[in-house]
Amino acid sequence: MEESIDTNNTRLRILNILRNDGPSTKQGISQKLGINFTTVSNLVNGLNIPGNYIRVAGDEESSGGRKPKLYTINNNAGYIIGIDIGGENLRFMITDICGNIISSYKQKNKPGSSRETIINEILENINKVCELSKVPLRKVFGIGIGISGIIDSNTGTSIYCPNIDGLNNFEIKDFLESKTGMHFFIDDSVRCMTIAEKHYGAAKQYDNFLFVGLGKGIGLGIYVNGKIYRGSDGLAGELGHITVSEDGPLCNCGNKGCLEAIASSSGIIKRAIEGIKSGIVTSLSSAKDSDLNALTVEDIAEAAKSGDKFAYSVINRTGEYIGIAVAAALNLFGTELVVLGGGIAMSGGIMLDAIKRTVQMRALEVISKKVRIITSELDEYSAAWGAATKFINLLFRDKDYNILRMQVLLE
Repeated sequence: MEESIDTNNTRLRILNILRNDGPSTKQGISQKLGINFTTVSNLVNGLNIPGNYIRVAGDEESSGGRKPKLYTINNNAGYIIGIDIGGENLRFMITDICGNIISSYKQKNKPGSSRETIINEILENINKVCELSKVPLRKVFGIGIGISGIIDSNTGTSIYCPNIDGLNNFEIKDFLESKTGMHFFIDDSVRCMTIAEKHYGAAKQYDNFLFVGLGKGIGLGIYVNGKIYRGSDGLAGELGHITVSEDGPLCNCGNKGCLEAIASSSGIIKRAIEGIKSGIVTSLSSAKDSDLNALTVEDIAEAAKSGDKFAYSVINRTGEYIGIAVAAALNLFGTELVVLGGGIAMSGGIMLDAIKRTVQMRALEVISKKVRIITSELDEYSAAWGAATKFINLLFRDKDYNILRMQVLLE
């Protein structure tokens, strides 16, 4: 029994070498593991069967003699579905076990959608994304879901979802697993975006960085020593509830002046509308005629870029508020990189400059001198991609969900 456990652990270590370091020969794997060549060769041969975990990637360059074969992960050995449940959109994707996107799409999430409606949409689209990708459902190892809200990732419980009341205090992981018989991982959407940034974005080379998600809500993803930091019960990162204005508006958390109440998409639009109604001269007044409810952050940002002084002040002040919170986070974690993501982060140089300027003034000098603050280059599917990637990480590490056990379960 003990030999079997060691064998499976070694197989998993081999898979992780190929995943993290790229194609390798049996000799290279043997050297990295510190295990004799014959043992490694037998284990690699066992993993290298048609349609299974690894495949031959070609031959290694050699100055003479027989060229040793290079082995790599067989990315088509299985698939993972990633889902992002946002206040306005539901996004779906399917990836292979190396995180390569097979297909992705989104659909509107109707305001005030009930729990039943959301669950039905998830269940229907699990089948739809497989059909579109021509991937048999039986080859899907599991599903990762990112939800905009406060999530206990240990239990897969949606504790508080401000934009979807039906998901409050809901053990969504257990419910979906009982409905489908599949394995799920649930997390906060900003943390999922942070995971995507680490694997595919600007933070690839950083073991310590902050990701700030700016949208309908505001959250913080934190990487410390190469691992995402979750805190007790997975509740770390509520940057949106740092107070940035003592006399600010009431937040939905019950406090006043929270960053989210002021600098989220709804907070920005609310401040702009208040200014327009007070009689401030701005091109925004006529841009949407009398329907101020149609005003968007994109409209305000575009007007600011075009020289509208009021729009400029709204976007610039938003950047200053965000900068206050980011500076506080930097003083706590001292990272060298901050990545800004989400729709609001795309507001352009006016906001980014204001954030950088405020951080320079408010963060400790030793931190502010070396920190890079940049916008993410990943697209709107990053939360779904990160959710899928988190499940892939479980496949290559977790004692219960690892790929060797999951393959047996699928069969």
